[in-house]
Amino acid sequence: MLLSHARILVLGLGASGEAATALCASRGWPVTVTDIRDRDDVASALTRLAGLPIFYCLGQAPPSCADFDLIVRSPGVPRDLPVLHEAHMHGIPVWSEIELGAAVCPCPITAITGTNGKSTTTVLIRDLMRAAGRTALVAGNIGHPFTSSASLMQDDDVAVIEVSASQLENCHAFAPRTAVLTNVRREHMDVYTWEQYVAAKTRIVRNHTPDHATIANLDDPVCRQIAESSPGRAIFFSTRGPLPAGREGVFLERGQVAAIYDGDQVTVCSRRELQVPGSLPNIMAMMAVGLREGVPVKAIRDVATSYPGREHVIEHVATAAGVDYYNDSKATNPWSTLHALDAFPDRPIVLITGGKDDKEADVTPLAATLTGRVRHLITLGQTGPRTIAAARAHGMTAITETTSLAEAISQAVKVAEPGDVVLFSPGANSKDMFPDHRTRGSNFKQQVRLLCGAGRSTLLPAG
Repeated sequence: MLLSHARILVLGLGASGEAATALCASRGWPVTVTDIRDRDDVASALTRLAGLPIFYCLGQAPPSCADFDLIVRSPGVPRDLPVLHEAHMHGIPVWSEIELGAAVCPCPITAITGTNGKSTTTVLIRDLMRAAGRTALVAGNIGHPFTSSASLMQDDDVAVIEVSASQLENCHAFAPRTAVLTNVRREHMDVYTWEQYVAAKTRIVRNHTPDHATIANLDDPVCRQIAESSPGRAIFFSTRGPLPAGREGVFLERGQVAAIYDGDQVTVCSRRELQVPGSLPNIMAMMAVGLREGVPVKAIRDVATSYPGREHVIEHVATAAGVDYYNDSKATNPWSTLHALDAFPDRPIVLITGGKDDKEADVTPLAATLTGRVRHLITLGQTGPRTIAAARAHGMTAITETTSLAEAISQAVKVAEPGDVVLFSPGANSKDMFPDHRTRGSNFKQQVRLLCGAGRSTLLPAG
């Protein structure tokens, strides 16, 4: 499609819709943006877009698609809007903001998707590219719209973008030079069937050729299948031991992180050199990207061993009376909480979990692992009663139900013993008690430090 001659309709004036609209208007492409909110509700966006040649349709349903050649759908826009059905019936393409950004991006793209671990892996790959002397942009689902910077990049830069299922859903020609699949678990079942969710994730490799690469978690059956079915080069990572014969990638063997690539095997670092519990799969994915990009092993090792973690992701907050307190507020589904538990295989855990479930999440896999892994379960929030019921069904008896985060922390301090980990990993979103996971995590840290005395934590800002 020749975008300079296309009449474009952008659905939604959130962050990605605003960025997409600005890109189109700045290039002189005819663009209309629509949002059901009225002008007062989107006033800040209108101020930032002031002076650009944009048509607005605000405070009402979107216009008919008959007058447009392309529709750009923002991630938060419902899939069942009549205008989207109408577009499908008339053969009018519907793009995501990621697809639009890729159409104007002049440099190679490394795209990361999966259910959990996307943001951490994205940040690690950015750090690696910068350590290798490349200019690296981070964008996408991590909080920075791709279209806001894609056209500003140079040919020898690299775009490192996190992409969600909803963003991939409306990608058609998108073909990242390197695709990374962290894991694919049952998530967003309020929006997709399992088959639809897997199909959306698979779109990241749908346009791959032998010149492309898919870096995938060998330990995840869906990721493995996607990589093996892709025409691109398959590079794997595994925390469970050596790779199968004939495979290349990164693996853990006898406490050492090693890699096989282009027929050569090297030891990159020891697992003990990594600073952040639970970061190994993300670091391995980063290492695989480094091998793909020809980054020297020393630079890969330096990034891996110096990575201090991200705020609200299995973040050490304090140590008091022999107990370590960790903030994992970014865990917004039960799979994230399972991952956090795996970060402490040899430590007794007091788990604080619970929040609001808006994705029809299945807590059964989490509940099934609690007995023998968690010494005491403390719940809060909307999902608390369901988690308690599932945990009891699997034999868990040491359970305390609370009604606030402050009460949960107070109970954790009471029951924790020297050598324990108190892990705050909600496994749900925050909106029954807090506006977002950052506020929730900051509240947890503040209260822990008040109760336990100032702790020491080394952080990277989220995003």
